[in-house]
Amino acid sequence: METRSRILIDKVRKDGLVFGEGYTDCDHSMNGFRKVMFRAKEPMKANAIYAIDIETADVLKPSISFSHSKKTRYETPQYFYHKITNVRLLTSEATEDDMDFLLDL
Repeated sequence: METRSRILIDKVRKDGLVFGEGYTDCDHSMNGFRKVMFRAKEPMKANAIYAIDIETADVLKPSISFSHSKKTRYETPQYFYHKITNVRLLTSEATEDDMDFLLDL
């Protein structure tokens, strides 16, 4: 099963591990927000938005964060993409307007 996704790249390590964030195809609310990881052979830029095709993915433990008062707990789903294809650069520098672009899948 292959799906297309738009990912905002947060960090790229020297060993090719890429950390990013995006939204699920089926849910355009903040509940659809997810953190993703994958390995890339080609160099990618941080703070850029890419369109990628995902062939295989595993669900990881959710990322857990708390509010400043420590009363509210937030769980963000995380995925590791084992195989990605058709990597295309959409924008080289993400701005606030581009964050709305992620929601318009």
